[in-house]
Amino acid sequence: MENENTEIILIQKAKWLVYLISIVKKYRLLTYIPIAVLSVSAYSLRIKNEGLVDRVGRLETMNNALISNMILYNRNFETFPMPVFQKLKRGNQFIAQYFNPSYVALMGHNFDYDRYRYIGKTDYEYYPKHIADVYYNYDVSVAFTGIPMKVKVAIKDSIGTPLKVEVMKWRHIRDRDTLIYGMILLDHPM
Repeated sequence: MENENTEIILIQKAKWLVYLISIVKKYRLLTYIPIAVLSVSAYSLRIKNEGLVDRVGRLETMNNALISNMILYNRNFETFPMPVFQKLKRGNQFIAQYFNPSYVALMGHNFDYDRYRYIGKTDYEYYPKHIADVYYNYDVSVAFTGIPMKVKVAIKDSIGTPLKVEVMKWRHIRDRDTLIYGMILLDHPM
């Protein structure tokens, strides 16, 4: 009796399975269901992508406004005849934040004379590691001690001529931000 019930149940299950397979084949559900799922997910991703594109646009606009404000904040250095730069200490990095026009005239060949291109970057993104390490060590020293420092470094001008320069670095703390200022004092060609 139990075997008969089991057989009946198996036969009913088999009938349901055959019926289900026939419906799937008849209406091509294995084709249309994945297409429908993919269409819904593609639409959802497109909506999310449009939102991200809008957000990136707003962030880029805000970033450009912040860079312009940084130029305005440092407007006293805009007409200063000596090359001046400013870096912001964030964690263990010193991020370029400002360059006056004199700095751009002297060192702009490193960033195609577009100071906006260098703002927001570190020295490691524009100089070889051994040079960036030297700049970083000086920045760390000034940032932690607060003692202004005059260092001699060798740089190359736009045509590759080596120049020996002194760089005066000092620290300024604004709110909770540590700013490192530097001014390049030209000596003479090497």
